[in-house]
Amino acid sequence: MMIQQQTLPAAFVLAMWVTQSPLIGVAAPIELNRIKAVVNGEPITQTMVDSAVQTQVQVWLMGNKGMVSKVEAEREIRRMEGSALDDLIDRNLILSEFKKLGGQIKDQYVDESINRFITERFKGDKDKFIAELKKSGMTIAQFREIQRDQIAIQALRSKHGGEENVPNTPWEKRAKYGEIKDEFASEGQPKVRIISIPKQTSTSNLQAQQKVLEEVLGKLRAGGDFGEIAKKYSADSFASKGGYVGVLGKDVLNEGLTKAAYSLPVGQLSQPLDSGINWHVLKVDERIGQKTPSFEELEEEIDKRLTIEKRQKNLEGWLKKLRRDANVRIYDN
Repeated sequence: MMIQQQTLPAAFVLAMWVTQSPLIGVAAPIELNRIKAVVNGEPITQTMVDSAVQTQVQVWLMGNKGMVSKVEAEREIRRMEGSALDDLIDRNLILSEFKKLGGQIKDQYVDESINRFITERFKGDKDKFIAELKKSGMTIAQFREIQRDQIAIQALRSKHGGEENVPNTPWEKRAKYGEIKDEFASEGQPKVRIISIPKQTSTSNLQAQQKVLEEVLGKLRAGGDFGEIAKKYSADSFASKGGYVGVLGKDVLNEGLTKAAYSLPVGQLSQPLDSGINWHVLKVDERIGQKTPSFEELEEEIDKRLTIEKRQKNLEGWLKKLRRDANVRIYDN
């Protein structure tokens, strides 16, 4: 059955009447829980979604403590929150399919999974693992059930993802090489041009100079010649040379501009960069000494990426079929 998205029926909303409305003199409802979806007659509530996210975050943080930056951790948590309902629906469908097939996960496999987790994440220190588990508010029994479910889910995902060594055609590999080769190219030194627009001059205030910057950006984005525009508008020592800085060493421009130049693709304009007293626009004409790995050097990586992509496509097809065959309703509330 196709997935349906509906407005939540009032009968499904759990509410508690705790206050009197000053306008109409009756109790005002406060939502305690909401039905987010129903899968084969089983409701998934907001509380269940929140709990699943909390558990997922706890396990992830416990396994990655000290291994990722705060920014990376926040990004991963946002990803978990954003996909929580879909992940929970898929999880329920996969576990239901596993049970339908009569699957069981032996305690031995759960023990091996937990021991591997302790070895990889805590260098075999079981006491440290137990301490972190307590900090997270999770019991060992709960952690075991999470691992048991995860083994079952992974078993079916692996089965329906296809064979690990999926054959890749020469055409597929050449196309993938074209996509990824620049990722592995050595940095090289950029040949840079720059336009510098002062934020203020003796005859022009900040607002007027912002208009100058907008005019410059408009001309550049319309395909105007960078060198000619630099000669006309730029206010630095490179203006007379059409903004040409040359092959950029690490100490020619300030750190922020240098970093921007080294990360800028050839032929593209930078966004306006603020150095305090000026705005700057950069353009990299070419890179000197940049080396792109050959197809042969990247062939193993190419095969690996293509295989992962094909397995993911197979898996997505299987998950879509599970949803089509199930009775799934998602409520827009």
